[in-house]
Amino acid sequence: MKLRTVMKIAVTTSIVLFCTALVVYLFFKLSAIENREEFNLYKLVPTDATAVLEIDDVGSLIEDIDELDCSKDHHFLYISKLFSLLKTHIYALQSESPHGLSRQMNKMLISFHEPDNDKNQVLYCGLGVGDYSLVEKLIQKYFSSVFSTKLSSYKGEEIRIYPMPDGNFLACYLTSRFVAVSFQKRLIEQVIDASLSKRSLFKDPSFRSVHKEKRLNGLATVYARMQSLDMGKMTDGVHSKASLGGWTEFDVKMGGRTIYFTGISHDTDTCLTFMNMLRKQQPIEGFLSEPLPITTFFFSHRSISDWQAVFDFTSDQQRVTTAHPSYIEERDAELIRYLKENGGIEVTTCLFEHKDSVSAPAIVMSLSTNDVSKAELVLKHLIETSPEDPDDILWKGGRKSAVWLQNQLIYRMPRNTLFAQLTGVSVTESHTYACFYAGRLLLAPDPADLLLYMDCVEKGEVLNYTVAYNDGISGLSNMYHFMLFSDLEKVFAQPENYVRLIPSFFFRNAAFFRHFKLAAQFTCTDGVVSPNVVLLYKQQ
Repeated sequence: MKLRTVMKIAVTTSIVLFCTALVVYLFFKLSAIENREEFNLYKLVPTDATAVLEIDDVGSLIEDIDELDCSKDHHFLYISKLFSLLKTHIYALQSESPHGLSRQMNKMLISFHEPDNDKNQVLYCGLGVGDYSLVEKLIQKYFSSVFSTKLSSYKGEEIRIYPMPDGNFLACYLTSRFVAVSFQKRLIEQVIDASLSKRSLFKDPSFRSVHKEKRLNGLATVYARMQSLDMGKMTDGVHSKASLGGWTEFDVKMGGRTIYFTGISHDTDTCLTFMNMLRKQQPIEGFLSEPLPITTFFFSHRSISDWQAVFDFTSDQQRVTTAHPSYIEERDAELIRYLKENGGIEVTTCLFEHKDSVSAPAIVMSLSTNDVSKAELVLKHLIETSPEDPDDILWKGGRKSAVWLQNQLIYRMPRNTLFAQLTGVSVTESHTYACFYAGRLLLAPDPADLLLYMDCVEKGEVLNYTVAYNDGISGLSNMYHFMLFSDLEKVFAQPENYVRLIPSFFFRNAAFFRHFKLAAQFTCTDGVVSPNVVLLYKQQ
């Protein structure tokens, strides 16, 4: 073989081997980059976050939201201005990337902070290979091309501030690994603090115990800090709060008329919280054992097998102001002893409309009893032997502890706060009226409420809740510790002192939630509480 031929073969072979090696090197290099460990966005979240929305596939989530019946009717939930901005530009963002969003960009977080409004939030997004330039390009196209960008330095890190057409300012913290944006510059500064100091939500032991045991896998997950929730209307001067529990995880699913939040709480502290109180109760079976008036727009059904645990929790709730608190505290103590000895293990509370729709709603609490005959005798004796009330005219001038109304004996109980504690509804006079009907003890702040309740039942004018809440009930358990249903549009129309069992979040977003019925259920198994929430759209 000629030397020239040998040289050609050698050169060609060397080139082929070099190219092969280069291709293999680039393949493994790109694979290593693409499959590098994703940046943990929770290492950026400030520790004061009250909730975090974790999105595993933002494109699919937005598609599911757009397919909801409420979205088709143009009813959108605007709790996050950042998410609304993302929805506006998501398709433009996808079109800028020929192969769609990277795995890193498809996963996002939104953290929520006090005070609760649509601007006190931060959106976080991981960046994959080439995503940095993609974000830069999008920002230049939609923001910087119209308004000048302001640069601010914080602890050596750059914050970009973009003026927006609606007068707001968008603060942006952009690196090669992630991007964080907010309408509040101070929140971006907190993000930088969390990143540099390594004291973020990721380091919170309580949060990590929930997140590391994540068992729910949907397009989105909500982590909510439920130690202190604002309850009722923002106009309510009482400013009610409820301690429901610690960090709780909710898996979000949606379709058609319904939005499901399937929750789980691993919190095991010993604080006086709603969930810890439920852990001490026996489960009850079945949705309701007694009828409700047909105009019922809110009802709850709960286990109350451990009365002391219930009263320990409710005793911290807001009480009615009175000039003689010691008198009411003594009556509360007497009634607690009475219910422990004579009360059953479950209670139902319902709010329903009067025939005169102008009046405040009627409310009745219905309690099971161990022995109805004995329970009535003991209650009658308790009322008749109660000491004189210094603020009650009837008690001073020959009191009347009971009266017959429409063939029903109605007892007028001494002033107390137990009804307000158990129902969340308080009236100025603090009186409670009681009667025994169909083997149960009925309580109400007005005897007219009791009479209307019994009249509806007697006439068969009762709510078929399996029809009214069918889609909501279908996703709930038949064994539970607490359950409530409500028509939110009618709840929003009630006076402040009647709606303190509904979180303020719903009232702040009433324009959206008024189109829904709400079902919520808490179950407890082996100390693990599972709160499940269903929003049922009332189609137009």
